[in-house]
Amino acid sequence: MTMNDEMTIQINRHMKKRTFYFGLLAMLLVAGCKDESEQIPAYLKIEPFSVNESGGAAWQKITEGWLYVNGEFLGAYTLPTTVPVLAAGESEVIVFPGVKENGIRLTPNIYPFLTRYETTLNLAPPATAAVQPVTAYSPSVIFPFNGRGDFDDASTLQFENRDSDTTTTYSLTSMGAFAGQSLRMQVDTAHPLIQIASEKAELPATAAQEVWLELHYNADMPFLLSLLGSTGGSNEIAQSVYLFNETEGWNKIYLNLTEFLVVGLQEEYRLSFRVSLPRNEQGKYTQNDGTVMLDNIRLLHF
Repeated sequence: MTMNDEMTIQINRHMKKRTFYFGLLAMLLVAGCKDESEQIPAYLKIEPFSVNESGGAAWQKITEGWLYVNGEFLGAYTLPTTVPVLAAGESEVIVFPGVKENGIRLTPNIYPFLTRYETTLNLAPPATAAVQPVTAYSPSVIFPFNGRGDFDDASTLQFENRDSDTTTTYSLTSMGAFAGQSLRMQVDTAHPLIQIASEKAELPATAAQEVWLELHYNADMPFLLSLLGSTGGSNEIAQSVYLFNETEGWNKIYLNLTEFLVVGLQEEYRLSFRVSLPRNEQGKYTQNDGTVMLDNIRLLHF
């Protein structure tokens, strides 16, 4: 037997001993884990938010609940949902209302202007406790348009015509309205463009003060939202904010305008809606007419 063969035998014996000891250690660890009883969770069944505001939950689109139990964040969940919780006895439960920021499915966010729901529950694993969260607008919220964007009162949010066609403008109608009256813009091949601008609103321009826009819309064609900013005088800086697609019935959206205001650094802003009959690559209209309807236009900030 050569020296190399002897060394190989010794190495193999050493490896077998190490494998035996590691295997024995693993068996002891598994046995120890089996002796420990697994913690049984309680369950929280969280219902969709109720909203103590005009129109209730039907006028909102709260899609998620951001859940905290005893100060620990457990995740954001599409409502309704049932969540396992490793807690027992008296427990603090907090649920924040969440929305799709800018209408994007992959960007859920806590909506800062609606209050969180807090309660104390006596959790008893493995039982399920029901949670019916309730929310409302925070008392600190400022509404620059003072609720006049629902178009249902004698005093309504006013718009002015901003396109070159003096025969086209918006109208208020109850036909097909979301609730009460809604703003309607209609175009056709003879009058293919409408652009309107709202009254001015003073808005903060710091990242620390978020500014959002809520609105309901119903459209059979795309349309554009822009911000028109000014600081005294008549000069306005236009920023394109969001291109809306056509819908199947009424939809609700929450738009975060903060970054546009921080970039624009203006004192006053108008909301501008532009409806233009779409054309194809050859310049031909792809439809003979189109309608865009708006309702419950709300600017919000603290």
